[in-house]
Formats: sequence, structure tokens, C-alpha cells
Amino acid sequence: MIRHIYSMAKVYGQVCLPGSKSVTHRALLIAALADGESRVHNPLRAEDTLLTAGALEQLGVELIWEEDAVRVRPPKWRWSQPAAPIQLGNSGTSMRLLAGFLAAGRGRFVLDGTDRLRERPIGPVLEALAGQGVRGHFLGQTGFPPVEMATSGLQGGEIEIDARQSSQFLSSVLVVAPCAPRDMVVSWLEPVASLPYVHLTLAMLEQWGVTYQWLAPNRVRIPAPQPYRPQDYLVEGDCSSASYWWAVAAITGGEIVTAPVTSAALQGDCRFLEVLERMGCNIHWEGEGVRVKGPERLRALDLDMNAMPDMVPTLAVVAAFADGTTRIHNVAHLRIKESDRIAVVAMELGKIGIAVEELADGLVIHGGGAHGAAIESHNDHRIAMAFAVAGLRVPGITIHGAEAVAKSYPHFWDEFTRIAQPDGLVTDQQQVCCS
Repeated sequence: MIRHIYSMAKVYGQVCLPGSKSVTHRALLIAALADGESRVHNPLRAEDTLLTAGALEQLGVELIWEEDAVRVRPPKWRWSQPAAPIQLGNSGTSMRLLAGFLAAGRGRFVLDGTDRLRERPIGPVLEALAGQGVRGHFLGQTGFPPVEMATSGLQGGEIEIDARQSSQFLSSVLVVAPCAPRDMVVSWLEPVASLPYVHLTLAMLEQWGVTYQWLAPNRVRIPAPQPYRPQDYLVEGDCSSASYWWAVAAITGGEIVTAPVTSAALQGDCRFLEVLERMGCNIHWEGEGVRVKGPERLRALDLDMNAMPDMVPTLAVVAAFADGTTRIHNVAHLRIKESDRIAVVAMELGKIGIAVEELADGLVIHGGGAHGAAIESHNDHRIAMAFAVAGLRVPGITIHGAEAVAKSYPHFWDEFTRIAQPDGLVTDQQQVCCS
């Protein structure tokens, strides 16, 4: 799919956000581990979360989808044994979280996915679980999917995870730790990539009735066995998806309201608002939403984005329109995402005329002089959406592989077209068109 985008002046509008992808993944898994039926409200129904949902159904979990919720009924026994490998597309989150999830039950399971997923590491999860008696066998390259797992349940006690490449390795173990037959002490090597996602996982454990104690900055005790409490659970709006609309306000000097999201959001990506504020945007929280107003001129920054790596493509596009040189660093783990996001962002920024230097762990972006070009999504949802934003500032941006947005935001292009219409929420003159 190709999207042609036409630039316009200042953009004004409001966007109703989809449910958080990160929270939806975790909510589905936790609900499947609970002691009874739960209803998850405002779940994200996108490619990645539906892969997690489909895997749960293969394992015997019953999911009943409603208009704006999903009922999750855990099985009597953990878990049904699928006759075929569980296929997880290119969802690294599904792969890593499910690896830990499977360890809470009994059986033999195979996890697999696309060629790109087979290039994304899973080894640290299996290495940590080996100490719990879980036998993992790599069916291809060591440390990567496809992987076969044989488990008879967690043992409890001490477990250490190397989460320096991905916080998902650690979250995978934290989610299932309450299901062990005795207390688990979970420790990890530092620094953790994307640490806020670990805090998100722990916050959700608390929301579902699980207690834990910090023993050290990299060590927690989770009393076990400890049941997850069935409940009605509301998934907050997706801050990662919101970032594209915040960026629209930033680069056009317009004003965008996104909801539902509050300053108490669990997601670390909400802190991207602080970055935009430092670049000159005005941020105002109001009720269940936030208003972002772009400045006349954006300031360049030097930023460690290790805690918010998914925001780097969005930030890079904003930086392309800032005065001066923006330096983004400490995000080497972006190279093992849906694409090598450091290399891909540098390549696509170069196409639109932005001077950029690729670092081993980041980017140096010299703002100014952008022009239209044909952009490749590289089958990466965040590349497609970030560069769509650039098309609202400069004419002639075309996105090839635009369908990649289905991974996390299936209705992105509908919202993009709607917010650019001059007959409602947009008050400036020139229309943005998608074809």
C-alpha cells in the first residue's frame, strides 16, 4: 500500500487514542493467569495484540470479544498443547512475554514467527528459565526463534535475567513469578533497556492484586504462590500512538488534543511530552486528555533515549524541523526492533534532504532543509507513522508499505485523513489527502 501525503499549514484537532499496545499484551496474559474470568476494556485490537490473543486461544484460554472489551476465561489446566507451532508474526513482545507465560504450565510448545522475528533475540529468557527446570531448544540459530520449550511449571527461588537488550526479557519472568510454588527472587543485570516497561509490568501486577518487595534497585521478591485477582480492567490510551499526533502539533505549530491519557499514565512513552516541552512545545493536561501546542521554532536537544526507544523515529522527524543539531544516543537496542531503526531512520531522513550521522547507538540530526521523497516503511509501523508526520510540513512525501501501521494502529490512516479535513477539527486552509 502507498500513501501520498500533501503538506498543509498549522494543524488543529483532537484524536481519540486506541488502547495501549504494551498494556493490552500484559493484561491479556495476566487475565489468562487469574483465578477466574476478567473483562479487559478498551483493548487494542491490532496485529500484535491479536497474535498474543490467538496464542492464548491455542493454549486453551477462552476469549470472547465484545464491542469495546474482551472477556478472558482461563483454562482449568495450564496449558493445552497445540499440535502446530504458535506463530507470532513479527511481534517480539508476544514472543518474549509468552516464553515466560508458558513456564507457568506444563507441556511442550514451539514458538515461531517471520524471518525478521527469527533475527530478534529470545535467548536471555530461555537462559533464565533454564534455572527453573524449563528446557529450551533453539531450532535454528542459537539464541533466536524458533524455539521449543518443555516445562513442568516454575520451581520458585532465585532467578537472574540479562535484560540489557530488552526489558521484555525481564517482564516475561515478572508476569509469571506469582505462579511459582514458592517465593521468587528476581534479579537482573543493568542497565535495563527500556526500564520504564519494567515499572509498567510491576504496576500492573499490583493492579491485579499481586504484592512484591524491592530488595535492591535490581532485585525484587515476589511472594508465591499468589493469585491474580479477576476483575474489570481498563486499558489506558496508547502514548506511543499519541506521539505521532503530538509531533504533528510540534512540527506544524498547530494544536492537538489526545485522549484518553492522563499524567498518571503507566507508560514510560508518556514522558515524550517532556522532550517536546524542552523543544519548545506548550503542554497542558485537561481532564482525561492532553493538549500539545507547537512553537514557532523548535529547539534541538542532546538526548539519552534509552528509556523511550520507540519514540526515536518520532523524535527524529521532529528534530528534522528543529533549529540546530539534535543528538540521540544510548539506543543501540533499536537495531533489534521490527527493523534496524537506527539505520532505517538515518536512511529515510537522508531521502528527505536531512543531514544525519548514524552512530553505533544513535543518531546526530542536523535540522532544516527537508523536502518531499518516497519513503519506505521497511515493514515497520513506527517508521511509516513517523514519516507520515513529516508529510504535513513538506510537500511530496509518499509512504510505501503504509499497511505496516496495522501492527499497532490499524486506524491510523483513517485518523490521519480525518484530522486533516478542513470541515471539522482542522482550522487551517490546505487539505491533507491520502490515496
